[in-house]
Amino acid sequence: MFFIFGISTKEKEIEFSQPIVCPSCGAYGRLEAFMTYTYFSLFFIPLFKWNKKYYMKSVCCGSLYTIDKELGKSIERGEVTRIDESELNPVN
Repeated sequence: MFFIFGISTKEKEIEFSQPIVCPSCGAYGRLEAFMTYTYFSLFFIPLFKWNKKYYMKSVCCGSLYTIDKELGKSIERGEVTRIDESELNPVN
């Protein structure tokens, strides 16, 4: 009997876009949201996910920002339409 299983990391884009003056470069651009997570799969079927992290990316210069997990979940559900600059934590 063969068992094909694995653990992988995946990135998922979240439908969210917000025009903003970039905190990093000062150019007028747009923020896009995405989530990364680790998952376990059996026979190429993902069974469960963990280690979810939410990010915002500035399109003008490619700067990355982390956001709070609860805020990320709200964006994923479509409840949040605007993010304040104070909620962005730059990734070094």
